[in-house]
Amino acid sequence: MLDTKPYSNYVLAAVTSIKKHIDTDPFHYRTAAELLDHLSTPHRNSVEKAFKALYGTRIKEYQVKQRLYLSKFLLKEGMSKKQIAKKCYYGSSSAFCTAFKKEFGMSPTEWEKAFQEHMAALSDAKR
Repeated sequence: MLDTKPYSNYVLAAVTSIKKHIDTDPFHYRTAAELLDHLSTPHRNSVEKAFKALYGTRIKEYQVKQRLYLSKFLLKEGMSKKQIAKKCYYGSSSAFCTAFKKEFGMSPTEWEKAFQEHMAALSDAKR
């Protein structure tokens, strides 16, 4: 269990709210700064430090990871890499592909192929 004693209830509530917003819709706010502005927390630095202490990552990094995680589902549903890149606020498909590969160790195309092979194997196993 993480030690939350150094943080006020206000800061902990803000951290919880931020995580909930990102988990619910990581695409809603373009940047972590926009999210923090929306919550209008006057203790921004404290909230950012508490988030990192509690979750092991900065708010922006967490937001990006959640977007990349959800991008797998978008790929699975047939959305193009260009559309996903735009939805994830990347300036280009190649920037999205680079971030995806860095996070998951394979490109989106490689992931799609592995997913299709997995689905085919499941289909064959049912026969």
